[in-house]
Amino acid sequence: MPGLKWFEIVLIFFPLLAGILVFLLNKESINIITEKVESWFRKKKDKSAEKQGLFSRFVIRPFLTVIVKLCDWTDSLSHRGLKNGIRIALSLYFLALWIYLLYVAFIVIAAIAIMIGVLIILFKILTGSESEPPDDSLPRYTNRTVQEDKENIMSSVGIRGKKIYQGTSWFNEEMKGRIDDDGIIYKGASWLNEERIGRIDENGSIYKGTNFFNEVKIGHIEENGTVFKGSNWFNEERAGRIVEDGNIYKGSSKMNEAKQGRAGD
Repeated sequence: MPGLKWFEIVLIFFPLLAGILVFLLNKESINIITEKVESWFRKKKDKSAEKQGLFSRFVIRPFLTVIVKLCDWTDSLSHRGLKNGIRIALSLYFLALWIYLLYVAFIVIAAIAIMIGVLIILFKILTGSESEPPDDSLPRYTNRTVQEDKENIMSSVGIRGKKIYQGTSWFNEEMKGRIDDDGIIYKGASWLNEERIGRIDENGSIYKGTNFFNEVKIGHIEENGTVFKGSNWFNEERAGRIVEDGNIYKGSSKMNEAKQGRAGD
């Protein structure tokens, strides 16, 4: 790009031209100004040595140290215009280099920080460290959803809009909650005392929480009615199933499962 080429030309030749101009003019006023600037750099370097902050130690102090070293190196020159011209040219070149190095360091540190953040998030997702233990009061085995791309396929029992009953038979069961048409799970025997405790989305994922901002995934329901608990595939385990008649069973397999309730009107 033409703009970038002009910038590079200015960056390369401006310090050199500034130094040559000071050398050729060799004016008393210019020399006095440059020597005052040198004195100011030396004072700032001495003050920075007393500071222990990270910015002072790794950004300000190294820059001032190099500038003072350049001034020391040119002190042996007797021609003031030549001495100050060299100081200006080298100082400007080093300033540009230092800014570039700081920019590269910032990019590297930012990239490392982002990488560490991503690794931490992945670690928490894979280990399920962000999830809370499932609450036994949460009716976890209560929904089979209709897939959006297959509207003609009805979901199994636990359809949205059904109530949740707990008990091993009709004689001892009692209403524990319900699921509304949006998949929101409520706990309570009636609308007077019910409270939201979770949600089941359209993919069958089960979440615990009183609202969208604090909910945590605790499991999911497959199309065949099998219910799994866990925040992801790596830590999930079978927790039960829902059969076609609405009965809800708890257990890690069909061999040890027991009825714990049903979904219905």
